[in-house]
Amino acid sequence: MSRPTFLREARRKFLSGIGKPEQQAFVVDAFQTRAIESVVSGKDTLVVAPTGAGKTYIAIEAIRAYLDLSLRAVYTTPLKALSNTKFNELRSIFEPKRSVGLLTGDRKIETQSDVVIATTEIYRNELYSGSAKYALVVLDEVHFIADPQRGAVWEESIILTPKDSSLLMLSASISNPFEIADWLEEVRGKKCEVIIEKHRPVELRLGFLHPRYGVLPLVDDKGRILQEIREFYGGDDNRRGNRSHQSSRNFRGRGRGGRNRR
Repeated sequence: MSRPTFLREARRKFLSGIGKPEQQAFVVDAFQTRAIESVVSGKDTLVVAPTGAGKTYIAIEAIRAYLDLSLRAVYTTPLKALSNTKFNELRSIFEPKRSVGLLTGDRKIETQSDVVIATTEIYRNELYSGSAKYALVVLDEVHFIADPQRGAVWEESIILTPKDSSLLMLSASISNPFEIADWLEEVRGKKCEVIIEKHRPVELRLGFLHPRYGVLPLVDDKGRILQEIREFYGGDDNRRGNRSHQSSRNFRGRGRGGRNRR
């Protein structure tokens, strides 16, 4: 097989299956059911599941259950953009029967609503002022607790959240959930249920946008980084007899690679 043909076939396989999936009947996964039951029973709950596994469904159903009991909920995210997205999403689900508000650094919309979407920093500030009164607190992307600069916000939010509130913590990348659960139980004095789902329903593929060849898979069928990508970064010196030309090409390649990463 010629190299151009190989690259076309590799690109085809890499991009296969991308698009709108066929519509199917929704079936709740067992880990989702266990997580919802845990939160509704009043336990702090830490859910660790891959991206696309359905963690948001758990949060929505938990919020729904608390609203049915005439209790308030807050959904926190680490980014204003994500908070805005969740605000629109939850409005479409709960309004007009329930009110949904937004609380970020630059936007305040119906902040006394049944459900409030907030950035985690703003929620932490509410805890400082004593104005945070929610029965359910959803901490999305809780792995930010490990961030050297912003992690303290998540630690303080967990510590300062009243013990009669239930924490629902969601993450796709926490590697030590039981250690975190032990710490949670120590600082909050209540049971923390850990629910882990390892199955990845959305396949993870690694690709590379090459300035000459376009989109390519990062590795070949044998798990080796594609030759064209190695050459782009100067790692495959097949022209040892022309070192000056190779050095020049390497220098230009690293410059293009730097811009590509930005």
